Amino acid sequence: DAGAARAAVAASHIGPHDVVIGVAASGRTPFTCAAIAAAREAGALTVGVANNGATLLLEAADHGILAETGTEIIAGSTRMKAGTAQKAVLNILSTAIMLRMGLVYRGRMVNMRISNAKLRKRGEAMICDIAQVDQATAAQALDMAGQDIKLAVLIARGLDRQAAESLLAAHGDNLADAIGAAQGGA
Repeated sequence: DAGAARAAVAASHIGPHDVVIGVAASGRTPFTCAAIAAAREAGALTVGVANNGATLLLEAADHGILAETGTEIIAGSTRMKAGTAQKAVLNILSTAIMLRMGLVYRGRMVNMRISNAKLRKRGEAMICDIAQVDQATAAQALDMAGQDIKLAVLIARGLDRQAAESLLAAHGDNLADAIGAAQGGA
């Protein structure tokens, strides 16, 4: 339903500060193609992921990603080859975005939200490793940082909370850049 897609884009107030990713194995699904076209018209950056080349979705998007998989083993079951390939594309894309945004530091998801005991333990381990401190220091820094791992790393390295917050803010919340600046590298 192309009309519903255009309405959804409008209702979401998609604009120049947004990225819209459309995924359709065939590359011609009306809803997906219309959503990408409407988002692009609204100024958003658009990405189309399809499993067939030379399709409307790939042409309508600013960036078309072809995950050519050929025909399915079982006709009509796009979850097998096409769906698996699309999931791999989206995993790679989201990982690249996280890396680019500074949400990952040396292979660790430092922007992880701590929501349970297991993740708390994982966060403390990251702080121990990155800041080169013991578990008690990491736990204390994490408490002082309000469960924010990036902030806790800087606190564990000797900054007070306000200085750590300022340093992260000055470096776009990018831990690598903040550590570099704290060491005199930026």
